[in-house]
Amino acid sequence: MRHIKFYRYLLPYWKKEILIWSFSSAGFLLGLINPYLTKIIIDKAYADRNLKLFLTLIILAGIVFILGNIMNALSLYLSRYVKTRMSFDLNLKIFKKLRYLPYRFFQDTSTGAHLYKVTHDIENVSQYVSDIIPQIILLMPETLLIFGILLYLNVKVALFSLLLMPFVYLASYFFMRYLKKAIKIWMEDAQHIFGKAQEILSHMQLVKAFGRESSQARNYIAGLMRNTRLKLANIKLELTGSFACDTTGRIILGLIIGYGAYEVLKGRMTLGTLSAIVLYLSQLSRLQYLVSHSLQQISAGLVSCERLNIILDAQGELRDGKLSRDFMFPEGAIVFKDVTFGYGPDRMVLKGLNFSIRGGSCVGLVGPSGCGKTTIVNLILRLFNPLKGQILIDGADIKLIKSGSFYTQIGAVLQEPFLWDDTIENNIRYGRQEAVFEEIRQAAQVACIDDFINSLPDGYKMIIGENACKISEGQKQRIAIARAIIKRPKLLILDEALSSIDSELEADIIANIRNMFKASTIIVISHRLSTISQTDSVYFLSASDKIETDTHESLLRNNSQYPAYLAHQLQ
Repeated sequence: MRHIKFYRYLLPYWKKEILIWSFSSAGFLLGLINPYLTKIIIDKAYADRNLKLFLTLIILAGIVFILGNIMNALSLYLSRYVKTRMSFDLNLKIFKKLRYLPYRFFQDTSTGAHLYKVTHDIENVSQYVSDIIPQIILLMPETLLIFGILLYLNVKVALFSLLLMPFVYLASYFFMRYLKKAIKIWMEDAQHIFGKAQEILSHMQLVKAFGRESSQARNYIAGLMRNTRLKLANIKLELTGSFACDTTGRIILGLIIGYGAYEVLKGRMTLGTLSAIVLYLSQLSRLQYLVSHSLQQISAGLVSCERLNIILDAQGELRDGKLSRDFMFPEGAIVFKDVTFGYGPDRMVLKGLNFSIRGGSCVGLVGPSGCGKTTIVNLILRLFNPLKGQILIDGADIKLIKSGSFYTQIGAVLQEPFLWDDTIENNIRYGRQEAVFEEIRQAAQVACIDDFINSLPDGYKMIIGENACKISEGQKQRIAIARAIIKRPKLLILDEALSSIDSELEADIIANIRNMFKASTIIVISHRLSTISQTDSVYFLSASDKIETDTHESLLRNNSQYPAYLAHQLQ
């Protein structure tokens, strides 16, 4: 019953829902008039050879028919309007929720899976809540009303119908249970294929570099064929259910009509009454047809509700609590106090780590691969929270600093810098939205990328493609550096940010950064000796709970592990 929570998205449109139900009910009620007019035409106008009454009833039936169609058209338009608006609201809700979920949530689920939920599942839920459910709700009073009319026309026929009709709904319920399970399997598989397609298309450079186009295509086609077989199995099950429901309904309708014909032959019922009963039963059959042919939509809607609930029920990340406050970093000094962190009980990375970085200094953070350097960066950036301990900047616990003031003072260039499929200018401005062009150009000059940009035909207006596929890795890194420093951060983190840049250009960039940000704290993570040697001090993470701090030269002389690390890791 967890799908009930999605009904609240209809509340903003309750006035339109009332209109939808009103128009739909009016269309249904108008549809009930013509069968009775048919009875009068046959029993009165035709039997009495009354042409005037015949023409009057025919014209009246035509007017009723047109009005009923108008009511149904208005109901359909408003229903689609509400569905579209509800889909927008649900998209907004899901996207906002995704924004506040912790970074670990996105590590556990692929991007393609989230995209599939945002596109397909939201559409299914919107249709289920705004279209299917109101139709099913109206089904009961409409059915009862038709039975009431049948009772008025002929009690025996009505009771006979009441006795047989439940078999149709039992068939629908039986097949819907199996169809829901089958659709869930198909949707999970379709999501997997969607994610794989997104992954392949996003990393086409790697696919082509390894010459794996054919094998990737074969794997994708194999998955597509598997999903198609699942889809065809669902279609067979759906059609079998519809066939069973339709056949059962038609058999029951035939039995009722046969019984009515028997009553006419015995003289206990008029031909006009039988005609009206047949037309009313046809309307009832249409309602049952609607149920049987909504099986897949109902099943898909229920499955999609369950899938979206995974996102909506996920524990969000409260970045700004009641105790949070704005805080400007006076110096940018960092302190780790007994920090413990791991990605699971068996994957502890840091254990009671203690160290401090002096504000305004430029330090190198080094250590063997996998020792926890990037984890330290992620903790400083609040992508993860320590399991134990505190991280302080200028004496303030970073968890108690409001996000707005915290992130405006930090610039970061991560191991794999991502650039948007946009202009170079907008990619640099992403660091500070209000930056003017001169500030963008100054940041590019500091990152030693201005000359390259100016050599391009469109200059700063050049669109660099998905993940900057039109430029080199070194150029991408320098644009990412410009994006970070345009914030004029008090704390700047460079995590392998210069790995694709030659040593001479690297030295120029670091010199430019240090000259421009003399009062800022700069943390450089690198496996290059030339990079580390330019820092004021080196932080050597030799174990999960131990970090050695000194100048590069002092560590070479006094630490036995550091020279061995340099020999194996640094170039």
